Amino acid sequence: MIEQTFEATLYAPLFYSSSEGRAIRTQPTLSSTALMHALGYRYFDLEKRYAEFGDEATTADYSHLTELPFFVTDMRPIAVETDERTFRSTDYRSERHFTTNDTDIANQVSGSKSVPEILEKSGAAYQTIRNYLGISPGSTFEFTVWSETELPEQPFFRMGIKQTGEFRAKPAELDTLVLNKYLLSEVYDLSDELLTEIVEHSEGFNRGNDPRLQHFVGVDPALVRDRVLPEVLA
Repeated sequence: MIEQTFEATLYAPLFYSSSEGRAIRTQPTLSSTALMHALGYRYFDLEKRYAEFGDEATTADYSHLTELPFFVTDMRPIAVETDERTFRSTDYRSERHFTTNDTDIANQVSGSKSVPEILEKSGAAYQTIRNYLGISPGSTFEFTVWSETELPEQPFFRMGIKQTGEFRAKPAELDTLVLNKYLLSEVYDLSDELLTEIVEHSEGFNRGNDPRLQHFVGVDPALVRDRVLPEVLA
């Protein structure tokens, strides 16, 4: 099994639905479920799913990830700016949007006092506008991938809403492994005993308000290589 660690730099604004509501927020730690799809589409012939129906349209199903011949960590933030903003109308008649990092405009919308002038003149009511809070270009992340075939020395991939987040990566020294609890427990179905062992061999555990945003931080690399990989890549 080939182990590669990369430092990935973002070159276009990334909007990723970590949490939703009036504001769609992107958390600094990017989920390995999203990264597995991005690398799978680019390098491992993962079939893209363009339309889903019934329960599949509202309930996330990542079971197909277990068939992929690789495993990844979450993308750990190294230097991240989360001040990129896009405002979109959700009116069924049209979708209009623009991107800004102007905090004054963002405060206007989040406070519901007024709307960006460009959208106010568009005819879209302010009630139909959602505030997307994303990650700015120049932000950097670390991730590690284990695979049967080696990735390019400088991989390129896209992530996020409408695949607008463009990443370019370069080799790096492994610093901190961050594993996604949801991926391990709900997708790969690791035993409670092994999950407990991961907790005991981690520096910490981050609890998110969504099960997919829970992370084991600073996991012992030896434990991952000896105990986790044989289970997820069996």
